[in-house]
Amino acid sequence: MHSLIMLRKKPLLPALVLAVSVISAAEGSTHWLLNTNGLIIPQLTSPFYLRRSYDLIAFLNQNVYKQKIDLIIGELLTIKANLTQKMNNLDRYTSELTGKIGCIPDYYLDESDILSTIVNPSYVARIGKLTEKAPVGLEDLIPPPADRQTANTKKRTTAQQQTESQAQQHLTSSPKAPPASLHLPKCAEFLPLDVSVAAFDHLEGVQNRSRLQMAPEEVLMGLEYNIPQLLTDGLRWNPTSWKMHTIASYFWRLKGNAPEAMECARRAVTFAPRASKDIALLSLGTVLQRSQQLNDSLVVLRAAVDHEATEPENQLALGNTYMLLSDFNRSFEAYRVTENLSRLYSKQIDYIKKSINCFKDLKINLLTMERLLQDIIPGLERYGALQKEFDEYHEKLDREQAPLKTRVFDESYSNQVDFLIQRSQICTTRLARDKGEPILSCDFISDVQMLMEDFAVEILNNYVDLKRELINTYKINSLGIYKKIFVEHF
Repeated sequence: MHSLIMLRKKPLLPALVLAVSVISAAEGSTHWLLNTNGLIIPQLTSPFYLRRSYDLIAFLNQNVYKQKIDLIIGELLTIKANLTQKMNNLDRYTSELTGKIGCIPDYYLDESDILSTIVNPSYVARIGKLTEKAPVGLEDLIPPPADRQTANTKKRTTAQQQTESQAQQHLTSSPKAPPASLHLPKCAEFLPLDVSVAAFDHLEGVQNRSRLQMAPEEVLMGLEYNIPQLLTDGLRWNPTSWKMHTIASYFWRLKGNAPEAMECARRAVTFAPRASKDIALLSLGTVLQRSQQLNDSLVVLRAAVDHEATEPENQLALGNTYMLLSDFNRSFEAYRVTENLSRLYSKQIDYIKKSINCFKDLKINLLTMERLLQDIIPGLERYGALQKEFDEYHEKLDREQAPLKTRVFDESYSNQVDFLIQRSQICTTRLARDKGEPILSCDFISDVQMLMEDFAVEILNNYVDLKRELINTYKINSLGIYKKIFVEHF
């Protein structure tokens, strides 16, 4: 203890000696150093090098602050090692993206590419010609004779008879000259049909048909059914014609008007005969599919396949809905049946299969990156909180310490000069008042300050922001339809 008293070449206060004696040997070793001459000297970076060496309370508090900072730095080092490992893992998946995106230009699949539509003329031909001059026949434009109407009525169900009876009453009570507003084939205005069990009115999508939305199905432009006056005349003279309502549903699908398309498709399903009912069901199911009512679409399209399983368009539409629902096993089975029935869609189906294999790997990679990034966030948040806590205690610690540049106590200890030069941070020059000579004045950083430069939370935050932006960019711009389809489960 006598060596301690000789350090400053003047006696220390007895209370200070007592305080030193209660500090553990481990703590004391951070303040004193035995040099080659056998003298015990204080280290320049010691937190116990106080501005006021006589302040006992400040000395005792320094020990508390130092212990707290040591604990914080220990936890920071642990978190940083853990974050570094996770970041390296994330960087590995990032570098693998280059190999995963090579197939995107060849097999990109947007949602519109998987939605069902009619492209086969032979399928449309099943509706039959309606006139010699246009794809609507006289039998649907002119009311059938009474005897033929009676014969047909015997073949229809009771529900159909009741609906047709209502339609005839509606025609009888309607004025002969149609109102000017009926220049478009709005099926509900030609035939009231509030409820129809045959039209799947129990489905939520059908019940809420007035709120359905869909994009225009422009490919139907080639079917030559966009003749509103022809459809209007046909619906006026024969509002129970399933063909006219089916064609009218195509017209509204072309326009992207899901509510009107649904109204026409409901009536088509209600009045279509058994042999042709799948045509009306396909249109109804397609409207639901394109309106994102996938579960309801599945019910209707299953019914279409039940009515006519040998029609490739029915199987393809069913497969597409299974695909949109991420049910790949059933989707591929429907695609297989489609190809067996017709090779017309083989190229499209092959493209879909190759696209799935391409985007499966890409999406798994992106989801893994997203999971790893989310796993980094809690550690980073704790890291930031510890930094704030460190700053608080370091400020208290530094407040009582003597400036580093004032701690040179032994001119013969030449290493001190080199030490300070290496620690220079901010230097300024000023002129001496008496001689007018420039004087260089520098601030210096301590060991703790140097250590904290390795814990820059801003760098880690920037890293996370950049990775998050990268992942979101790929998910938005590269995944296409696979943003919604769980291809990673395939």
